[in-house]
Amino acid sequence: MKVLISLFFLSSLLFSYQKGDKLSQDIQDKLTIKNDKVYIIDFFASWCVSCKKELPHLSKLNPTLDKKITEIIGIDVDEDIKKGQSFQKELDLNFRVIDDFKSEIIKEFNPIGMPAIFFIKDSKVVDSIVGAKDKIDTIIKQKLKNLKWKYLSYL
Repeated sequence: MKVLISLFFLSSLLFSYQKGDKLSQDIQDKLTIKNDKVYIIDFFASWCVSCKKELPHLSKLNPTLDKKITEIIGIDVDEDIKKGQSFQKELDLNFRVIDDFKSEIIKEFNPIGMPAIFFIKDSKVVDSIVGAKDKIDTIIKQKLKNLKWKYLSYL
């Protein structure tokens, strides 16, 4: 049984973006990303209790980021678009959100849990965070510093 669980876990990793992987052109187009910024891609849903706790921290972080070089993009994976948009409005999110009600984006990223955050630079995954974290805004700032991008000196 342990072998089957291990194989299932490893096979799911084979079909998800990992550090160093380049995003497909289709996903780059859907996210409307370019190579001139660092993107913080956050997958969330209204049914995810941890997401509801983390999203206000992302909204708190967003105004402190230099928008010329860093952007947060939320990916709402609710299948019911009205429920998702109501959830977004309730949390008063202050960053761009893409409604992925057809699961086109999340299928390609295929995170092993939620919430899931991917750091993208030059259309490549450079880091990720999966699962609930206290003070996610502080963790993201630290990860951006650790990545040592010289143009992120505002952190």
